[in-house]
This record gives sequence, structure tokens and C-alpha cells, in this order.
Amino acid sequence: MGNQPIILEKDEYHWILGLLENRKFSDPVNQSCLDSLQKELNYALVKDAEDMPDHIVRLNSIVSVETPYGPKSGLQLVVPSESNIVQDKISVLSPMGSALIGYGIGDQVNWIFPRGKGVIRILDVKNTPKNNLR
Repeated sequence: MGNQPIILEKDEYHWILGLLENRKFSDPVNQSCLDSLQKELNYALVKDAEDMPDHIVRLNSIVSVETPYGPKSGLQLVVPSESNIVQDKISVLSPMGSALIGYGIGDQVNWIFPRGKGVIRILDVKNTPKNNLR
């Protein structure tokens, strides 16, 4: 989705791999995004938790982005069971979540918007304590 390898923390990397295994969506947009994430995992830089850069989007990160429709702040990337669009909690398996995971401040990421392909620029990332992966 971007041009460089994504950076993932080791436990999150293995957890996401497990989530993607045999997962199929009837919605072609969701499936296309997950297929792209699966490909990115093949080239991901996997790091121990203590070696993760602070500016990289991870699970539970709170992210501010710029889209063709304007800026959006306060988006939190969460495990699927915690997603809640009203609270701006987006699943790592959602199209936007799968596009943002592993990228950092200043990165521009291709994404599929309702009206077609576009670019999201990551403006800010705040990392919070990690929840248990479920």
C-alpha cells in the first residue's frame, strides 16, 4: 500500500498473520485490502517490542491523517472485536486499518476510498499501552 516495507512488532506480526489465515470476505474491497496486507507481511521488518520506533502505527495507536476529504484525527487502530466507528476505533482488518498498520508519521499510503483510490498521509501517531491480542 506504500512503497517501503512496513514495520511491525513481532507479537503483532504473528497475530495478524494468524488472523489473515483462511479469512475471506464477500466484499471485494475488504478482501483486496487484506490481500494487499498479506503481501506486505511477506516483506515486513519485524522488530522486538523494545526496538519499535515510536512513530509507527501499531495496534492501539491513535492516528491523525490527511485524506482527499480533509484531515481526520483521533482514529485508534484496534483488534476487530474492539472496533467501534462511533468511537473512532477502527479494526486492523478494516480497509483503512490494514492500510495504516506498520507505517509512520509522514508516510503516504494508497487506500481505496468509497469513490476510488486515493492517498492517506499520516500526520501523527500516539502509541498507547498494548492490550492483549485476541
